[in-house]
Amino acid sequence: MAFMADTYLETSAAAGRLFARIFTLPGIGLDRLQSRLEMARSRRMLLTLDDRMLADVGLDRATARTEGEKGFWR
Repeated sequence: MAFMADTYLETSAAAGRLFARIFTLPGIGLDRLQSRLEMARSRRMLLTLDDRMLADVGLDRATARTEGEKGFWR
């Protein structure tokens, strides 16, 4: 009887780990995607700033263009 209980506990633990992996990894992926999209939005906004505003944040036009044209995956 103890063998069956041990086997059940091991199976339950493995199922719990699998459940945690399945439902945790997509959450991490969605968080990462959301932060990447927010970064891309911020970079695109750099392209709309005039030279005075860029100087306020310490960037020149060439640097802002280089940063603003990066893809969301970078």
